Amino acid sequence: MACEVMAIQEPTMLPMQLPTMQQDMTQPRLVAMMLVPAAMMMPQPQVSPVASQTPSEGYAASPWGQDMQWPAQGSMNYQAAENGIVYDAYDYNGAYGKNSRRRKPRHAQPKAPGMVPNRYAEEPLPLDANQLVKLRERFETANMDQSSLLAHAELLGWVWPYSRDPAGCRAVQSAIVSTKPAVGKAIAQELHGHVREAAESPHANYVLQKVIEQLSSPTSAFIADELLATVPRFARHRFGCRIVCRLVEHCSREESTRKLIQKLLEDPDEAIDLCRHNFGHHVVQSILEHGDDAHKEMIAQVLLRDVLSNASHRSSSYVVEAALKNCSSEDQDRLVQALLQPGIISELAKADFGSYVVRTLLKHPKVDAQVLIQTIPGVAACLEQQ
Repeated sequence: MACEVMAIQEPTMLPMQLPTMQQDMTQPRLVAMMLVPAAMMMPQPQVSPVASQTPSEGYAASPWGQDMQWPAQGSMNYQAAENGIVYDAYDYNGAYGKNSRRRKPRHAQPKAPGMVPNRYAEEPLPLDANQLVKLRERFETANMDQSSLLAHAELLGWVWPYSRDPAGCRAVQSAIVSTKPAVGKAIAQELHGHVREAAESPHANYVLQKVIEQLSSPTSAFIADELLATVPRFARHRFGCRIVCRLVEHCSREESTRKLIQKLLEDPDEAIDLCRHNFGHHVVQSILEHGDDAHKEMIAQVLLRDVLSNASHRSSSYVVEAALKNCSSEDQDRLVQALLQPGIISELAKADFGSYVVRTLLKHPKVDAQVLIQTIPGVAACLEQQ
């Protein structure tokens, strides 16, 4: 009967009553019965989906204190945190903390190649990982004729499955480098129709890059053709942006690559968004370094639409620096004149990322650095930070 009374009363027990109850160690079962409901009554921290007291969009107030942040549920950063990736208060609008322009997201655990699981692991391969490592070593030490025979015997017919494998993709790359051009072309032929999948693969994207770097432009033109319809998405992809950069670097005179670049830049709003993207700005920098003057002019025009905002943004500030070095003389003059306005350059000198643009500007042959240092407050401090 006493037990029944205690079962009725235990939900009403308060935490402050526990110390006196715990002193009676002769009834451990009774103490345990009371600890559980009492603990359940304690207030639990709640994560609010609305950002408050935090500067980064997409973050919620932390239940562990104001100095810590946790991503708001449903945001991209929340998904990253759930997967064990820590972004150091970084959001996908391109904002980092102070003086951290060149910092990258750090990972809570050692990063596996590409951080993406092999979706094709169930497909059996003729050679296991150890055999593929030995095959790659044979490619690296054999002469061109021997490598070509090895490729015919071991790789041809299996290029696409091997390209998706961590060890197999390295063997395919070694074969592309060491075999005869005709065999390299045959290897590339087996990638036709798989470019979009390969561009998103943590392993096969390296094979595509090697095809572009090592084989002739006409041989690798199929890559640009297959990416053309969806190139804005791939230019913003962690791995896909590498493929677009290699095409611009090695095949910029090919009509297929020119169409690809034109599609990226023809819409000014699309172009400026690409300049400000965490991965997309690398593509725009490659166009400025290896593209033709018409495309460089298109980039300069979109940068001049809001030169202060673009020059002080974490990602597009890289593009402004590249434009000051690679655009035509006329476009460089327009950028320099816009950046040298007293109100703009003084603001850039105080900005975390704009200060990098100021340093590049001071080295420009058409800029008198000494006059700027003496007349514009804060410019001298930019040089001292180097």
